[in-house]
Amino acid sequence: MLNVRIDGLDAVMKRFTLAGIKAQGTADKVTETYTRKMANEAAALAPVDSGDMRANIVASPHRLAPATWEFGGTLPYTRRQEYEHATHKGFIRKSVWDNREGYREAMRREVTDV
Repeated sequence: MLNVRIDGLDAVMKRFTLAGIKAQGTADKVTETYTRKMANEAAALAPVDSGDMRANIVASPHRLAPATWEFGGTLPYTRRQEYEHATHKGFIRKSVWDNREGYREAMRREVTDV
């Protein structure tokens, strides 16, 4: 019979768990911040008739899971405007594209600090 004992393993695993929880919380905050920023920018770029679509986009960010957020319009014509409007098409995609590098850098900076 062979017995193997590793002293300190519980402490190491606890640190990994705490660091993981902290990193997940930080990632969730960064993702929420950038999702709301993208939604605001998309709303500012959206075509305006009554203003309902802009308000709907700004109000749309919601959390799906830790560090997973979503935004977009829930009105039936938002998708059509995003892909077919003559002068303002791509307003949601443009806001995501314009913020992708800033989001990546913020995420790297925050999670590596943990």
